Amino acid sequence: MSSQMITVWLLKMQEEAETGVVFSQRHGAMCPACNQRAKIYSTKPWEGPVRIRYHRCSNPQCVLCRAGKTIKSVEEDVTGVETA
Repeated sequence: MSSQMITVWLLKMQEEAETGVVFSQRHGAMCPACNQRAKIYSTKPWEGPVRIRYHRCSNPQCVLCRAGKTIKSVEEDVTGVETA
């Protein structure tokens, strides 16, 4: 893989981590770089049908973990009932 391809991949992984991955009640949030479950370190209150969480990847081989980057996840209330 060329250094340009690696740079593009790294930028894509960082963008995914910043813009948000899907949070699943069953599986949590997966790290976009290594695809392992990321650990929650901060959960924000519900804002309408959406709740934001922030995670950190704990895989020492993962580029996002090594860089200390956080991963944003977005959970949507699919029941149609807001959670207080």
